[in-house]
Amino acid sequence: MTHDNTGAVIPKFKSIGATKLANPRQVVHTLDHNIQDKSEANLEKYKKIEDFSKSVGADFYPAGRGIGHQIMCEEGYAWPGTVVVASDSHSNMYGGLGVLGTPVVRTDAAGIWAIGKTWWEIPPVAKVELRGKLNKGVVGKDLIIALCGYFNNDEVLNHIIEFSGDGINELNVDQRLTIANMTTEWGALGGVFPIDDVTIKWLEDRAEYIKQRGLAGVPSDADGNGQHPRLNQKRIDELKNNLPNLKADSDAYYSKELTIDLSSIEPMVSGPNSVKVMNSVSELSKQDIKVNKAYLVSCVNSRLDDITEAANVLKDKHIADGVEFYIAAASSEVQAESEKRGDWQTLIKAGAIPLPQGADLVLVWAQDF
Repeated sequence: MTHDNTGAVIPKFKSIGATKLANPRQVVHTLDHNIQDKSEANLEKYKKIEDFSKSVGADFYPAGRGIGHQIMCEEGYAWPGTVVVASDSHSNMYGGLGVLGTPVVRTDAAGIWAIGKTWWEIPPVAKVELRGKLNKGVVGKDLIIALCGYFNNDEVLNHIIEFSGDGINELNVDQRLTIANMTTEWGALGGVFPIDDVTIKWLEDRAEYIKQRGLAGVPSDADGNGQHPRLNQKRIDELKNNLPNLKADSDAYYSKELTIDLSSIEPMVSGPNSVKVMNSVSELSKQDIKVNKAYLVSCVNSRLDDITEAANVLKDKHIADGVEFYIAAASSEVQAESEKRGDWQTLIKAGAIPLPQGADLVLVWAQDF
C-alpha cells in the first residue's frame, strides 16, 4: 500500500524502466494524508495518482474512504498469516490481525510494483508476554504507552515483537491494532499478535457486514462471482482449518523476553516530546496543566471502540471553554457505524469539531504560528 506518497513512488517506478505492475492485485493505492488540502495543486496531485493507479490496474481508494491502514484491514488485504508492507511507518498495525506488517521505503515500493518481490535480513524476535486483564477504563493505547515508557532503552529496537500470554484473550481486534500500530514508536520493525478465535470472529463479522453492504466501493472482484475477493467465508474457513499450524514452535528462540501484568496498567500519557517519557493520568491530574487542543484521529486510535469510549466520557457533558477537540473517524464505514450507534452525534453535541473521515494527518495547528 502507498498513500499520498504514491505520487513520489511513480517517478521512481518509471525511472527503472518499468511500464506495468508485476501483479496489479498486489498493489493498493489510498489517499488519506492531506485530504483537507483543497488547493488546486493538491487536487491535481490526487488526480494524477488516481489516473496512474487506474492505468496500471491497481486497487484505488479515493480521499474520504478511510485511512490506508484501516482500509487494508477492512477490505481483507491485511490477511492473517501473510506478509503485508506499506510505504508508511505504521504498517506495523497489521500485526493486530496476525499479519507480519512492516514498512518499506518508496524506492522499495517502486521495486515491488515492478517485480513483485523484495528482501529483508531476518531481524531478531522479542517475545512480549501479556498477563492478566486490563482494568475498567484502561485501553490498548495505555498498554503500548506503558510498554514504550517502561522499556525505554531500545530493548526492542529493530526487532519483530511477538505478543503472547493469557492477556491476549482479553484484547479485541481494535485494541490489538492500536498496540501493534504503536510498536513503531517503540522502535520495532513489526508487532504481531496470534491468530486466534478473536481474529476469526472479527473476520466473520466483517465478512457478514460486507455481505449486507454489498460490493459497492470494492475496486476489484477477482473471482467474478459476486463475492468479496478477499473477505469471504471460503477463505475464512481455510484459515480456521490451518489455525493449529499458525503458532510459534514450543522451543522457539527469542533474543529477549519481556513480561507485563495488564492489571498494573492505568491510563497513561506519552511525552512530552518522546514516547520514552511517560506519565500516568493520576499523577498529571495533580498538576495544573492547561489543555488547548485535543484530538481523536489517526490510524492509531480512531476506530469504533475509541469513538465509543470518548462518547461515554462526554455523554451529557460539554467540552470546556478554550479547548478545541477534533475528531476524525478512521474510515467512512467507521463513521457510519458510530453514527448508527449515536456515538458520533454525542461527540458533536458535546462540542467536538469533525474532520473529514479518513484524515490521517490533521492540519489544524498552522494558525498558531
